[in-house]
Amino acid sequence: MINAALELLNEDGLDAVTIREVARRMRVNVNTVSFQVGTKAHLLGLMSDAVLANLSLDGLPTDGFQRVEEALRRYRSTLLMYRDGARLTAGNTPFEEHTRQFAEKLVAALVMAGVPDTESVRGMWALFYFLLGITQEQQAAQAHASEEPLPASTFPTLHRLHSEVFSADFDARYEFGVVAILAHLRRASSGRRGALR
Repeated sequence: MINAALELLNEDGLDAVTIREVARRMRVNVNTVSFQVGTKAHLLGLMSDAVLANLSLDGLPTDGFQRVEEALRRYRSTLLMYRDGARLTAGNTPFEEHTRQFAEKLVAALVMAGVPDTESVRGMWALFYFLLGITQEQQAAQAHASEEPLPASTFPTLHRLHSEVFSADFDARYEFGVVAILAHLRRASSGRRGALR
């Protein structure tokens, strides 16, 4: 059932995913699918978790911060394999098995790197939200493809930086954001080590 829903997602996008359409694809009664998943929200949550099942967390670096960077990079690549993958996940992130495993890896890596517990959890959420946001924007990039330069008289700075503002280099935006968040967490880690001396 989840495979059928993911096929529908890739073919027609997130808006096409409904319990009725999944049932039609499986050639079963709507009640059969409803009985298994309950609600559409639960179906989307199960799909989101199934996407994570394709993410390998084997062979991550031993350094905590490098481990976080690599795990996030792999997650982003996995989301990009699915049409609307980030949009599917945003707002539909129940703590199912694979989601819990991923969260455990991120928080544990930050704690291992010396980041205090509270900052480790908040850092995990900040990185997760940023990753989903930038990936969602990337998957919807067609909407920005024809942006005309803004008038220089009204928006002089945005006009001058038009090519940067509407650059399609989402990898550069992603790396910038992750480095910025991790820089804050590195400072928290350094502060903790200093306090323990």
